[in-house]
Amino acid sequence: MGWPSLLQVLKIYKFPPSICNIILECVRNVRFSIILNGKLSNWIIAKSGLHQGFPLSPYLFIMCFQLFSHAINQRGHHLGVCITPKYPKLSHLLFADDVLIFSKATSTAALELKSIVSDFCSWTGQNINAPKSQILYGKLVKHSMKKQIKRILNFKEVKEMNYLGIKLALRRLKSFDFQQMIDNILERLNTWGSKQLSMAGKITLVKSSLLTMPSFLSTHSLIPKKICYKLIIL
Repeated sequence: MGWPSLLQVLKIYKFPPSICNIILECVRNVRFSIILNGKLSNWIIAKSGLHQGFPLSPYLFIMCFQLFSHAINQRGHHLGVCITPKYPKLSHLLFADDVLIFSKATSTAALELKSIVSDFCSWTGQNINAPKSQILYGKLVKHSMKKQIKRILNFKEVKEMNYLGIKLALRRLKSFDFQQMIDNILERLNTWGSKQLSMAGKITLVKSSLLTMPSFLSTHSLIPKKICYKLIIL
């Protein structure tokens, strides 16, 4: 994240100049060294970025990313889909730097999105990871339109994708779609089994850590009964 952009965002949110200077002093003037063949390199002075582990970094990043959200709301006239007639269009979801955008499959919407993303990247110094960017089309989208949109955005077309650990697909999810969750649970149980924990301690770990995983998925997806029975047995 570019520091000049961060300063402008702080001013937009009407932070006092003294507070802006204190925040930037905590963010700027970072330097680091790299170990090459067992030897430390010369000091490298950072020019941008928010360091991990700094308590303010998540909040500052979210504030800066609001520029992207505002740009979509103001300029993305062809972006968004209507879920119900009584509510506004849903155009995007943001979770840190993971962005999920909803739109009709038209070349006009693709051009709008490309312009918004390009401007946001120029403002903040961020870049799109094109190989990891994906498009999931509806079943009624014509092949010619898919080619036009792909030519504009240069994103990979997929039949299904994962967003925050949830599989998004234009079909009903099957048992094998939840196998990764089962594998993660078994891995944690095996790790905890090697520790010297009492039965009460293991039960506490299961309740605090494992039960949240199926609960999170069940709020977004229909979990097959077979998977629920497996979780009970585990």
